[in-house]
Amino acid sequence: MTQRRIWLADHRGRNAVVVLVARRRAEPVRYRDGADTPVRSCRCIKATADTTLDALLRRHGDPAALAQALVAGDPELDLEVAGREAGACDRVYMGGDGSPLYSARIMEVVCDQGGNEVGRRPPEVMPANLVPDTPPVWSGKLLPCHDAVRRFAFTRAYQVRHTNALECDFLHGLAAHLEQRDSLVLVGSGPRGVGPLVPERNALPMKGFLAGHTRGEAYRLVLYLAAFELRTPEAGA
Repeated sequence: MTQRRIWLADHRGRNAVVVLVARRRAEPVRYRDGADTPVRSCRCIKATADTTLDALLRRHGDPAALAQALVAGDPELDLEVAGREAGACDRVYMGGDGSPLYSARIMEVVCDQGGNEVGRRPPEVMPANLVPDTPPVWSGKLLPCHDAVRRFAFTRAYQVRHTNALECDFLHGLAAHLEQRDSLVLVGSGPRGVGPLVPERNALPMKGFLAGHTRGEAYRLVLYLAAFELRTPEAGA
C-alpha cells in the first residue's frame, strides 16, 4: 500500500516530504446479548419499490388519502420482505419514476445558504495537494491548543513520521518549537501557507494544524484536519 506523504515547511526555512500514518483507533466495544451471544450489525430490508413514499402517493392520489391509509393499515410495509437480512448489496441509481438508470451522469448540485438549488454542473476534479509542485511555506499562524479544540471540529488525525535521520532532526525541531509555545500551527496550501488541504482527489478541503511534543530525542508530531469551524450562533437565530 502506498504511503500517504506531505511536504512540510518549518520556522527555520527548512522543508521535507515526510510520511503520514493514520492514528490507530481503540479496540471497538464488543456487545453480547442475554444468552452471552456476540451481537453483530446487519443490513436489513426496510422497504421495497412498491412501498416508497412516491409509490404510495401515486397509489392513493394525495397526501390526505395516504395519511388515512396509514391510519387504517400498514401500506408502507411489505410483511413478506421488511426486516429480512439483505446480505451483500450493489448500489443501483434510480430515476424519478423508480426505474433503474443504466447510464447515470453524476452532477454537482449547487445550493444557496437557504438550501435552495441554484444550479447544476458536472463535478470538478480536485487533485490532492499534500505534496504540491512548489515548496510549501511556513504560515506562522499559531493557535493556542485550548482555543483550537473549541474553534474547530477535527475529523482526521495523522501521525507525522520520518524515514531518515535528516527528516528526524527536521521534525524534532518542529515539534519542539510548537511544544515551547503550547500551540498548533496552521498548515495549508498556497503562497502564504494558509489555504485548504485536500488529502486525496475530490476530498473535502480541510484546514490542517500541527501539534508537537518531545521527550528527549523522541518526538510526536500530529497533523489534525478540521472539516469546519465552530462558531457561536448569532443572537436571535
